[in-house]
Amino acid sequence: MKTVISGNSDKSLEFFLEAIREDGIAIIKKGVSESAVREMLSFVKKFKYDANQEEEIKKRGMRLNNYAENIFNVATKRPDFLSYYTEGLVGGILKGCLNDTYYTSIPSELPNYILRNILARSSKEAMPYHIDSLIPYVGEYVSVMQVSIFLEKSDVERGCTSVALGSHQSGKYAPQSGFEPTLVEAEPGDIAIWDSRLWHATTSNVTNYTRWAMIGTFCRWYLKQGYDYPRALGQDVLDSLSLANQIVMGCAASVPLNEFEKTEVKGGIEHLKKHSRD
Repeated sequence: MKTVISGNSDKSLEFFLEAIREDGIAIIKKGVSESAVREMLSFVKKFKYDANQEEEIKKRGMRLNNYAENIFNVATKRPDFLSYYTEGLVGGILKGCLNDTYYTSIPSELPNYILRNILARSSKEAMPYHIDSLIPYVGEYVSVMQVSIFLEKSDVERGCTSVALGSHQSGKYAPQSGFEPTLVEAEPGDIAIWDSRLWHATTSNVTNYTRWAMIGTFCRWYLKQGYDYPRALGQDVLDSLSLANQIVMGCAASVPLNEFEKTEVKGGIEHLKKHSRD
């Protein structure tokens, strides 16, 4: 059985980038602190949609969301959680994989990738193999990545992630058989980061325990976000975020209202204060 390459945060950035290039996935052991895990886990345990909200979400939900308990759109509920993805080693990996070197209106030391979405998920039924890049293709150019912060123990009984190592370079949509699966078992605080072309699924949760993880999906600046974060958050909340996180929220690369706001989607730092709820 193959295993996913893993290492503590003292491993170099290049170590993890090479693992992702080769296998499509890597694990950072103890990637976030125990206090961060407690804070995120407290949020997911306390948060509840009411019955009407549950019904509305169910009517509009995608098929793959029916295999787990989900909390959607976490970034507008807890925008401070974004820093767990964009700072330190994880942020370096995302920049190394998703930053556009030709996006020169944003300094190269800052991210220019953007957030697609963050959701919290606890496995129930087995989820089929799929890709989240939407389009399969072969090449070194990564378009979408996912970062899963494990908040509880993840093993085969609780419904852990299963992947086909190297399948990010298959150029194909995910089949349901015909390859050797690799189980991604993890402890609270571990972080799995993968190229979203990778074929991945989950096993069934056959226990009475939850298996919460906080999953962030990030993409190149020109791809569509899951939600309109600049308008949803409002300028007061955006101003409370770091410059880097304002960019990741999509403030620089937001679609302009008209040509008098800006004449192209690829904006610079000067476009970070152009958003409101109105």
